[in-house]
Amino acid sequence: MIDGAVFVSGAQRSGTTLLEKLLGMQPQVSMLSQPFPFLFVETKRAFLGTLDDGGGDSYPLGHLFHERRYTAAGFAAFLASWRTNAETLAAQFAAMRSYSGQYARFDTETVGTALASLPRDSDFAAVISSLARALAPDPSAPFCGLKETVSEEYMPALCSRGFRCAIIIRDPRDVLASLNHGRGREFGGELKPTLFNIRNWRKSVAIALSLESEPRFHWCRYEDLVDDPSAELARLGDRLELGTMQAREELVDADGQRWRGNSSFADHDGVSGASVSRYRDTLPDDVARYVEAACLPELRLLGYESSLGDTDATRVLRAFREPYTIVRAGFDDDAATPANAAREIERLERVSAFPDGESRFWFLSETAHRKLREGPRR
Repeated sequence: MIDGAVFVSGAQRSGTTLLEKLLGMQPQVSMLSQPFPFLFVETKRAFLGTLDDGGGDSYPLGHLFHERRYTAAGFAAFLASWRTNAETLAAQFAAMRSYSGQYARFDTETVGTALASLPRDSDFAAVISSLARALAPDPSAPFCGLKETVSEEYMPALCSRGFRCAIIIRDPRDVLASLNHGRGREFGGELKPTLFNIRNWRKSVAIALSLESEPRFHWCRYEDLVDDPSAELARLGDRLELGTMQAREELVDADGQRWRGNSSFADHDGVSGASVSRYRDTLPDDVARYVEAACLPELRLLGYESSLGDTDATRVLRAFREPYTIVRAGFDDDAATPANAAREIERLERVSAFPDGESRFWFLSETAHRKLREGPRR
């Protein structure tokens, strides 16, 4: 078992960086922000290459819905048997020098020293843990970790190896507003189909629901974190067994400089709730209603505001037309088509059914399906 390793993830623009900064402000925790995203992408790409169709996915870290080529257990088994070497990792670090999605940066000598310290015959979890500590701002801290977005599917395997894992979830309408408006493209790249972003968000929720009874795992809502950071950090410290944690009025980055947030709309000093429900003044009404319709079971369960009934949601799903210009290739399966509208309507209808073997295609797991079926908690 691995001890002392922390991993944070969530959908893009969900508050992962804020959570990482709050954790990193604790004296017992040292955190890195997106230090080696290619390792997560290329490991998943290598796994997809073992499948019968040879992989070839444009975006290996996808939303997982309707995936019939493999199971979560199959991916976990691959991660347990996965091995790499210093040369391969050095090439990945070199390739990341020109990648804007790598936030924490390291010189060649630092990377070389970290790679030289890797334990022999290390599986994926051991490599991540070793690199997170070797490259940490404070390698002597009791807990060293990292955050990477859209990498929640790694958490079952990491949790089973002893990692302390956390997912942060934000109102999906605010997520989309932050991705598609303001400075969103600086953080999320060129626009993706609305349905792809919705499904990515639902992936976060599904994996959080599936893991929430696991030791050393916790998920939280962005809205609760910014409303009462002290209370949420206390819960996080308890669930992840990190000890006492306190919110700080001023946040700093790994270099000790004041961190003013990475909002798509405005800088913030410290923790701010200014971005909560910003979608009301940002998203077109038809987009906001479409997100609500496609995420209705999750919104109800997690206590987010919703006004649509099931019949209204079906009508909204059927009528939606993509208003954003999508120039990125590889997203045909998530376009706003009649076929996808029918799939989304069927998903809503399936929520009330008993969980079964088909649940993983629609809800990622029987556990997530069961909890959505049980309904609101708040």
